[in-house]
Amino acid sequence: MEWIKDLSDKLVIWLLHSTSGFGKELTADGRREQALWREQRLRNLQGLAQRSKQRFGDKEKPV
Repeated sequence: MEWIKDLSDKLVIWLLHSTSGFGKELTADGRREQALWREQRLRNLQGLAQRSKQRFGDKEKPV
């Protein structure tokens, strides 16, 4: 059941991105800056996940 929700979320996101025209109005400099911000957000999220694992440990139980 969870995979159906995941699939529907991805389809909705794809539909919104493909029909919105988001980013088409950007200049070359704007696209470059957008990419830099995207990379920075990704690094921030990865760092946050890493700090969370260090702080709380890996809570998964071995099978």
